[in-house]
Amino acid sequence: MAKNKKNAVPSVKQSLPIAVLVWAALIAVSFLRLSVATAGAPTDQEAFLMACAGHPAGGYVEGAAGAPLLIGVFKTLGFPALRWIPVLATLLLSWCVWWIGRRVAPHRPSLALWALLAVNVLPPVTVASLVMNGAAVTAALLLLAVVAGWHAAISRGSSLGAWILLGIALGTDTLFWLPSGFLLLPVLGAAFVRRGFREFPWRGSLLALGLLTLGWIAPLSWNAKNRWVGWYGVAEGWDVLPLGDHHLSLGLVVAVSAFLVPWFVLLAFRSRLWAVVMIVPAVACASVSALWIMIPATIPAGLPSPTGVRGVGELARTVLALRKERPDSKGQSSFLIASTPGLAALIGSRITLDYPERPGAPSVFVAESPSMGSSFAFWPSYPDAVAAGKPNDLYTEEKSASPFLGRNALYITTQTKEELPQTITGAFGAVGLLKEQPIEVNGKTVVIRIYQCEEYRTLSL
Repeated sequence: MAKNKKNAVPSVKQSLPIAVLVWAALIAVSFLRLSVATAGAPTDQEAFLMACAGHPAGGYVEGAAGAPLLIGVFKTLGFPALRWIPVLATLLLSWCVWWIGRRVAPHRPSLALWALLAVNVLPPVTVASLVMNGAAVTAALLLLAVVAGWHAAISRGSSLGAWILLGIALGTDTLFWLPSGFLLLPVLGAAFVRRGFREFPWRGSLLALGLLTLGWIAPLSWNAKNRWVGWYGVAEGWDVLPLGDHHLSLGLVVAVSAFLVPWFVLLAFRSRLWAVVMIVPAVACASVSALWIMIPATIPAGLPSPTGVRGVGELARTVLALRKERPDSKGQSSFLIASTPGLAALIGSRITLDYPERPGAPSVFVAESPSMGSSFAFWPSYPDAVAAGKPNDLYTEEKSASPFLGRNALYITTQTKEELPQTITGAFGAVGLLKEQPIEVNGKTVVIRIYQCEEYRTLSL
């Protein structure tokens, strides 16, 4: 036994230089990620989040208020600073994976280091670390809650700090993913099984529950007032990850993947067959992640890319010039409509317009829709009937109407004339193409079309 103890000390000492090298490599990768992320332009989703940050609320159609709230705090530092957030969150995520690896195999410190390396080459983690859509923060907070809950459940001594950290992590994460608070239930169950009723940590569990409840107040109250639109996923989430006809949350994918990594590494340590089986996917993941970091334009369409959207400034100047050149018959300038919330937010970030008819309205509207497709539905819009309507023999009970009736608009979209929605062709007297202008989306050219829409008359019922 004494001999084994003497041998154990050198092995730990030998692992320390390796641990320092691994963490140094991780910090170097983080700086590389930061340089790639801050060199890009905003994505349409990031522009939309910045627009939502200008309309603080307890929740949004796309999800909880955490990402817009966090962006609102960093917004004054400028766009590049927003992308510091996912890089720092990925570092926290990495520490949590390292901690879990240490607990999964405490007698094998190298397992935690391999898990640390493995999680940082996963393509979902790479994508989440380069763009601020809330995915990296959601995943990091979930893993932090797992770490705190694990420590609180297994500790026999004073673990009040772990329970407080658990409550803070879960309470904060509910602002990013509302159901995250339910993670408290398995932690309480594990603590009860391990300690029993007499030694159950009532004080710590109540503190965690109280902190979680504080975090739940704003999102739950907002959802309760708005028919739970954020809970049921009426619109695509901030961190949507398309998978064929289905959509997943990138934050959840990253969190689940990161949690499973130490367990897969443990299998590889215990079985040579598993080690051989995992080599191919590990090399493939590392190659894909390296390619995406070095050449972000290779990130497939549909995934968030740090390259973002370029050419928006020129597009905004073109739109303003056309708006000035083509007033309607009464000399009024056209109001602006975009086909998607992201495009409306991108152009709106470069244009500041005040519509006296609708105080507080965004500079660029989103095309009207019978469904609540985005948070733009909560903001003042051009179809809203707020002004006194003109006498109409067909609609004698109509007492209000849109103040934009009879006005012209510029519709900005990627759609061709044949693809224009009924909400545009049916709501205006005439629609014609004015100009086409290219922009770059993730390094690929996309043609933006600007249509002249004359005499707004609202959609027919």
